[in-house]
Amino acid sequence: MRFLKEQDIDEFAKCMGVNVGQYFFGHHDFGVDKAEVEEYETEADEVDDGDESLLTSITIEFAVTRNDYDEDGWLRVSRGCTRTFYEEDFESFYEEDNDE
Repeated sequence: MRFLKEQDIDEFAKCMGVNVGQYFFGHHDFGVDKAEVEEYETEADEVDDGDESLLTSITIEFAVTRNDYDEDGWLRVSRGCTRTFYEEDFESFYEEDNDE
């Protein structure tokens, strides 16, 4: 099982915010206004002598804004969502990190 390390929470939230922004707006320019952790579960929640620094799931609230320009002027669209991430998301996050 793959866990998210506690020290990687902020970087993970930022990385997932980019994915959420691409999902909302496709190829358009966007900014992640908020990627705030709402709750998480640790390995300690799963097993008696688990490690509280290893997360088994994390729920993040996002707010994403797209700034665009069309013939009528500037358009600002904001969208928000809450999403819970699990082992497969942590796996892809650490794989991307190793690619660099």
